[in-house]
Amino acid sequence: MNRKFALAATVAAAFAFTPVTASAVLYHYVDWTSANVGGGTASGTITLPDASTVTVDFEAINPNGSAGTLNFVQTSGGTNYWNNNVNGQAPYLSSEVDNAPPDSDIVSLVGGTDTTYKVTLSEAIKDPIMAIVSLGSSASTITYNFDSPFTIVSQDVGFWGGTDTSLSQSGKVLTGTEGHGTIQFIGTFNVFSWTVPNFENWHGFTFGIRTTEAIEPTVLPEPAAIVLFGLGLAGLGFARRCAAKDNSA
Repeated sequence: MNRKFALAATVAAAFAFTPVTASAVLYHYVDWTSANVGGGTASGTITLPDASTVTVDFEAINPNGSAGTLNFVQTSGGTNYWNNNVNGQAPYLSSEVDNAPPDSDIVSLVGGTDTTYKVTLSEAIKDPIMAIVSLGSSASTITYNFDSPFTIVSQDVGFWGGTDTSLSQSGKVLTGTEGHGTIQFIGTFNVFSWTVPNFENWHGFTFGIRTTEAIEPTVLPEPAAIVLFGLGLAGLGFARRCAAKDNSA
């Protein structure tokens, strides 16, 4: 292999296989402003940097269509379950998520019924996240059975400490044993829902978004990836031509 071919091959490989690395981004969480615990509803808003807002409505719906119930909702003040004396906000921070929920706002459930828990957003949201407190315990596992695909993006020891803590995933089912962390829904959503088949004293959650479809429309594939791939293919072609020329000489 001559020096010209080696250089061409190196450049081609650099462009063709340069990874597009992910980095943590800032999320904006729901400010829960009102709730009817007995009526199974809560609502709030998310404010984005451009001052636009997204309305978030949450409701518990029984199989017969009647209203379910919530355990409690913190809309102003109360215990900040998103922070703790063990390791701060660690359960909600990762290479994908730059910030934990900023205040004590939280919605709490107990589950153990056929109730469906439904979130309705006022507009299409790209890859929303759900921060979760204390799903399950060391003595019992609790599941959130979602209707939409998701992935776990962070978890760690949470508000109550201990070491027997985890979130795990199987398809669209999230399982917790004293699990504290964040999941990210994959895609663009106006509505998503889940059920909680088994009873536990309580577990809590809130939601966050990075942007909206209106502000940042989905464009696939990413232009940068196309450019890099194209340059890589061109470089590989050049390298092959150099090799063929050298072999024929």
